[in-house]
Amino acid sequence: MERHDRLTPEERAKITEIQDLLIERYVEQKEALEDGKKARATEIGSEIKELRREMEEIKEWAKV
Repeated sequence: MERHDRLTPEERAKITEIQDLLIERYVEQKEALEDGKKARATEIGSEIKELRREMEEIKEWAKV
């Protein structure tokens, strides 16, 4: 796991929240694919991409 020494407690909490959401979305995406719901899986994939972008943005703040 990556270290986030320069992040505030709030930022660390937000990253943890995003990581939890990512896990949920990956499970939902897998289930959608298994159920043959390709459109839903694609939609979830977009949500995953946005969550990952948000998490990287927070990590970038720590580098400033």
